[in-house]
Amino acid sequence: MLEQTAALDALMRDIVRSSTVKHAAVGAALGCGISVLATANASGCLRSAAAGGVVGAVSGNLAGRREVARRMQLVSANDLVRSIRKSNEKLDHIMTDLPQMLSRQENIVATLGHRKASGELSQDEYESQVAHIRASRAEVAEALILSSKQATLAQHNLADAAAQGQTGLEWHIRAIEQLERDTLSARSTISLL
Repeated sequence: MLEQTAALDALMRDIVRSSTVKHAAVGAALGCGISVLATANASGCLRSAAAGGVVGAVSGNLAGRREVARRMQLVSANDLVRSIRKSNEKLDHIMTDLPQMLSRQENIVATLGHRKASGELSQDEYESQVAHIRASRAEVAEALILSSKQATLAQHNLADAAAQGQTGLEWHIRAIEQLERDTLSARSTISLL
């Protein structure tokens, strides 16, 4: 289960990355144009501009970058769809396997209780084994909470992209909201004993 929740966490990080990478690239591209106007120390951008004439290149460069930024999607919807689908598949596995794991652990705790009551197991041995189960559950719960937080971050990133003019993100936002709800639902099934 820990491996599955770690894999879900990695997939959710991919969703966060997919929701921000191009936004950062646009910002960097625009930043290069601004740095040419703001400082004489923007060597890479300035050298490119100087090759075609500083004034014409800078104004043409800025106008071209604005047009590219206007037309360019801030996030890749296709990358997000793939990451969302993979995350949904992983979460489906977790939601199937988690109740079985919890049931097995509860049976183990009950058996340990019977063994302790019959004198087969000392109080220290009982507490040690139950503590191990608690720790395992806490790790799974923490991983699910982290995944839900990443879903929230991805939603904010997509809302930001939509506010900046990117269209067609409604499905993605709703799908990530559902991932967040399902992740929190899975978390809510875990009691720490």
